[in-house]
Amino acid sequence: MSFDVEEIVTTPKTRTNDRGVPFFENEPKTLPELFVQATEKLSRPDAFCFKQDGEWKHISSAKALERIGNIALGLYSLGLRKGDKAAILSSNSPDWTFADGGCQFAGIVDVPIYTTLAENSIEYILKDAEPRVFFLQDLKTYERVKRAIAACGTIEKIILFDPKEECLENGISLAELEKAGEELGATAPFLLRDLSEKAKPDEIATLIYTSGTTGEPKGVMLSHTNIISNAIDAGSTYDFSDRDTCLSVLPLSHIFERTGMYLYIMNGMSVHYAESVEKVPDNLQEVRPTLFIGVPRIFEKVYAVARLKAAQSSRLRERIFDWAIEIAKEYALRLENMEAVPVVLALERRLADRLVYRKMREFFGGNLKFCVTGGAALSDDIWLIFTGAGIPIMQGYGLTETSPVISSSWPRPEPLKDRA
Repeated sequence: MSFDVEEIVTTPKTRTNDRGVPFFENEPKTLPELFVQATEKLSRPDAFCFKQDGEWKHISSAKALERIGNIALGLYSLGLRKGDKAAILSSNSPDWTFADGGCQFAGIVDVPIYTTLAENSIEYILKDAEPRVFFLQDLKTYERVKRAIAACGTIEKIILFDPKEECLENGISLAELEKAGEELGATAPFLLRDLSEKAKPDEIATLIYTSGTTGEPKGVMLSHTNIISNAIDAGSTYDFSDRDTCLSVLPLSHIFERTGMYLYIMNGMSVHYAESVEKVPDNLQEVRPTLFIGVPRIFEKVYAVARLKAAQSSRLRERIFDWAIEIAKEYALRLENMEAVPVVLALERRLADRLVYRKMREFFGGNLKFCVTGGAALSDDIWLIFTGAGIPIMQGYGLTETSPVISSSWPRPEPLKDRA
């Protein structure tokens, strides 16, 4: 069978969702195209969800795109132009994603900053990147970094996400920025389209500072193509659909979660933002995600807590737990080697599932198809334990410079039918 190389390269991939609707007739080439095409093809009322006053609030795809457009025009009204930079320092929220989207539509290079960085590191990044505006979570965040801002010299405006707080002398709220953008859009109805269409695939979309191994943080320049192609190719291995629900836990300032967010949007998933690290267990129970992206430490802690509870309960429960873990390892090894499962092992696993594994799955909400991990090496034991317990973990490897995925494990089918 012969292949036409040119046809393979030039023919766009077309995927469909569970309703048979094509995702994209042509894959997006820039981040603005990604947001627009996803809204057109996979619009949903609960695209972005966040917890407020004890209740989950929903933002529709259409509303999100409208807000992103208003942020882009709001930045334009402040005098920012293509190639200028905007820093972002905040925990995960829809506002973070919309600020990022607004920058992309306006042709502004955004500079995400980790919330855990020390002030001297933040000062270095601001001086090196020279942003003109700084998106901040709230006044408390501003107080923590105000000396770094003063030392930078290029920041003209502070934009606060929190709408309940009074703004600074040189600051406005995100709501005010959106209002300014809305007003500009009313007088210049084609400006947003013109701005977004000027985005080119090979132009820098974001500047992400990574510490590397020595010296000061290094600014990694990632283009639209870098990010879009990575999200498309990394996601093509897995069975994602618009029926999936995810919980965003890892910081969006990291390219792993950032690319994951674009992948969520591209596949029409319902994205829920965790309230905080401490609230993740509660949020998992409320959201019951089908997909969970985490770092190895999360899975290590889940296992450690489960074993501690068993040990504190009784000596018998501890022994049952340890027995079930060994069964999970043996079963997962069979899965890895694509071997048939002996009848005794199959029966033991079913019993272990009722006694132990089911509770482990319930920690994640009981609805997971699989997890994805990266950022560090996952130990063989943890992989075997979770996979054998019915919580498959796909491990990836990459770098910020590769935006980020280089390789990842393939989803494996169930082993040959249990002979029980």
